[in-house]
Amino acid sequence: MDSVPPSTLPAAAVSRIKEALACAQVGTIVSTGVYGITVLQAYMYFQNSTHDSMQMRSFVGLLFVLDTVSLALGVAALFKYVVSDFGEPLLLLHIPPTLALEDALTVVIRTFTQCFFAYRIWALSKRNVTLVTSVVILALCSFGPGMAISVDMYTDDDIFSLGTLKTRILAGFANGLSAVCDILITASLCYYLHSKRTGFRRTDSMIDRLIVYAVNRGALTAICQAGEMITTVAFPGRFIFIPFALLNSKLYCNTLLATLNAQKSMKREGDNIVELGTQFINRLNAPTSENGTCRHTAGQLVGASDSIPTFVMDISVGKNTVRTPSLSERKLLANDPADSKDAEAIAPSISYHTLHIKE
Repeated sequence: MDSVPPSTLPAAAVSRIKEALACAQVGTIVSTGVYGITVLQAYMYFQNSTHDSMQMRSFVGLLFVLDTVSLALGVAALFKYVVSDFGEPLLLLHIPPTLALEDALTVVIRTFTQCFFAYRIWALSKRNVTLVTSVVILALCSFGPGMAISVDMYTDDDIFSLGTLKTRILAGFANGLSAVCDILITASLCYYLHSKRTGFRRTDSMIDRLIVYAVNRGALTAICQAGEMITTVAFPGRFIFIPFALLNSKLYCNTLLATLNAQKSMKREGDNIVELGTQFINRLNAPTSENGTCRHTAGQLVGASDSIPTFVMDISVGKNTVRTPSLSERKLLANDPADSKDAEAIAPSISYHTLHIKE
């Protein structure tokens, strides 16, 4: 095919092509850097996830594979523009099929991640149906317009079709609803994590760190979604949205892995935090000695049944501290609205251990 001289294209079209290539290059570079961090996060997760269920490990592995394929498709699209179609200006006016597939994978990764956090909220909120349903509905409502845009990109490969009114409306709904979903997820996680505060310094510090991770995760993804929505709707016919679009899937996958790794890191650091009840039992690693330090004879606390109320005992290293929850604390943490006599009735069903901590 003979090359078409650039002069045959309007100056405005040439300018837009240059803008699209520049934005695609910036987006690919940034998303590749974030993907590198995702690779490290994935390695850390699989190194420390031996106790996770096969379903959980498979889900994380699937997201990582989808994110990897998404990056490969984005790089392939850029390669077609700057290498395969080099010197063919008219070919630059067409959207590569790989870019449409990359956009579809981004929508899938985004929806999977939001539904994962909806499941976390389900457990944390003790099955708040209304809240979790709202998150899932927002995620699915964002999924529909997002996939519609991907299908349009594949069937109508004119690059300037991305600036049509239909595409802008679909993008506004897809990115706007996704941003609202991320904000709702963040607010819900912060609220329910804050409600789990016990008044003990060590456990409250861990909860505060989880809240910070939740806020950072939600802020990154919501800002990226809002940026793509604003640049698509407010600048029709421009390609400033491309870096946000290429970065979306990388942020969702990366922040999910970062959240999982942070929880595992805090669980390892929290060997001195014991939680009895519906969540988990941490082993006590402090050895028995003649200096006042003692532990359960089996080296760990055995699990309690799900019917047993939950309380947390902070045994952070101190000066030979002895800390056992008082009757009022046991009543409060058991969420029992009855009077003190009812609390007394609950107390015998909980196994308490007095722990002397050596400085």
